[in-house]
Amino acid sequence: MQQNPTLGNLDFDKIWSLFLETDARFKETEKEMKETDKQMKETDNRMKETDKRMKETDRRMKETDKQIKELGKQIGGLGNKFGSYNEGLFMPSLIKILQDTFKCRRHAPRYRFKDNGNFFEIDLLGLSEVACYIVEIKSHLKNEAIDQLKNTICKFKKYDELANNKKIYGIICATDYDDDTSNYVFDNGIYFISTMDDIARLKKPKGFKPVEW
Repeated sequence: MQQNPTLGNLDFDKIWSLFLETDARFKETEKEMKETDKQMKETDNRMKETDKRMKETDRRMKETDKQIKELGKQIGGLGNKFGSYNEGLFMPSLIKILQDTFKCRRHAPRYRFKDNGNFFEIDLLGLSEVACYIVEIKSHLKNEAIDQLKNTICKFKKYDELANNKKIYGIICATDYDDDTSNYVFDNGIYFISTMDDIARLKKPKGFKPVEW
């Protein structure tokens, strides 16, 4: 009898054993593929969940940014209101100082003048027969305020007709300040008015000489 070349010397038991081994490997491979598929699905779900969380985080960040901007506007508005409140609180005392000390016959709160198309505002302008007094009112005094006042005075002198043939003096009024800043006021020849207990007081150190612009 001729031997089957594909089987060689293998008998039925060996063939059956190989078949069972191959089947077991297929089942193991199938199991691994199912496990891999399960892991891929879990990974996909995690990615979707992560994406969802990122979108939620982005939404919250945008909402927080919006709230911060709104808070900034409210704080800015509060600062403006406090500035207006501060001006109104001490305005009667300031006007009295302008009248009694500097002989001002007229005064103009929040006086505005035009400079090449741009408007500038003076917190309080006092006018005597011979001089103009430009008053800057600050809650918290910084050196920048003195420089700002000097700039306003120069523009007022150049562009406003009320300054014609009159001396011009600067006055700073502040509630909160330190000695260094107040000394900077005096060094620049600017009158300084301090405020306390709803009362404004003119401070003039020994040897102080106001600058005439």
